[in-house]
Amino acid sequence: MEIANALAYLHVGFPRPIVFKNIKLSSILFDEDHVAKLFDFSLAESIPDGETHIKDAIPIGIMGFVATEYVTTGDYNEKCDVFSFAGDRHWLLNRVKKHIECNTFDEIVDPVIREELCIQSSEKDKQVQAFVELAVKCVSESAEDRPTMIDVAKQLRQAYRFG
Repeated sequence: MEIANALAYLHVGFPRPIVFKNIKLSSILFDEDHVAKLFDFSLAESIPDGETHIKDAIPIGIMGFVATEYVTTGDYNEKCDVFSFAGDRHWLLNRVKKHIECNTFDEIVDPVIREELCIQSSEKDKQVQAFVELAVKCVSESAEDRPTMIDVAKQLRQAYRFG
């Protein structure tokens, strides 16, 4: 949720939107309180005044977690960040969902963590389902169908309430 909030701030908290352009698991670090932080802003750019996107001659990023429109046109905007944000999480969530469906989730999650989180089975199912549904929206083929990062952050907060 912290990363979604940070990206939403980059997208709307400045006179011109800033796109991160390098969202992947290795771009996220955790502080001593286990709060997620964005790391490596080397590719981040503000969208030029009067423009709706950044144009790159050669797309940068990890294939598979890069929006189709960026790969095909070189155009990068906030919705490309949304796609990349959800891309790797969508893959992970699908794996978690499979463990829940096979009743093996409790076998892979440390009992201490389960106890700390106090997640009951039905709550866990609702929460994972909400995460998966959001991730699916974020990796939509059409940029127009993807939510904004602000909407992603709001929906993540709602999903966390299930737990």
